[in-house]
Order: sequence, then structure tokens, then C-alpha cells
Amino acid sequence: MTLFKKQQDALSYLETIHLDASVEQAMVERAISQLKKKTYERKVIVALAVGFRKLALEQQISKAGLAVYVKLQKPSIGDDVGLTAGLWF
Repeated sequence: MTLFKKQQDALSYLETIHLDASVEQAMVERAISQLKKKTYERKVIVALAVGFRKLALEQQISKAGLAVYVKLQKPSIGDDVGLTAGLWF
């Protein structure tokens, strides 16, 4: 689910995001804070995606927020295949 190779990549990407909607920006700021505290990256990104999904379902997401949500949902083929390959053997 995540497209970042290192926690620092996720942090640097999130730091470049500036959303006009205060609720969305607060979620991004919370994720940045968690990553700076060395929280497990996958957990932070999943929680952020869940927050954006909730806004999307309530039709309260901005276009910029939707773009961030779509990027967070973009699959990482290498990671996803690696994780599911373990289930086959």
C-alpha cells in the first residue's frame, strides 16, 4: 500500500503537502508528527488513508485532499507482491 522506500521519503513527501482544508491539513500534520517520533511508517500511512477515506465517504474531501488520498492508495507492486508471496509458501 505504501510507495515509499524509507520512512524519510514518506516524511519528506508529507512535509511538501499544504492543503486548504483545515481538517485534511491537521491529519497530514499528525502523520508528520508521528513519523518524526519514529512511529512505524506503514501504520501512519494507513491511518492517514483511513482518515481521508472517511472524508471521501462523507463527501467532505477537497480535490487536493482526494489527490493525496489517491497517491496514498496507489499500490507498490514490489512490496505488495513480496508480502503476498509469503502467503503462497
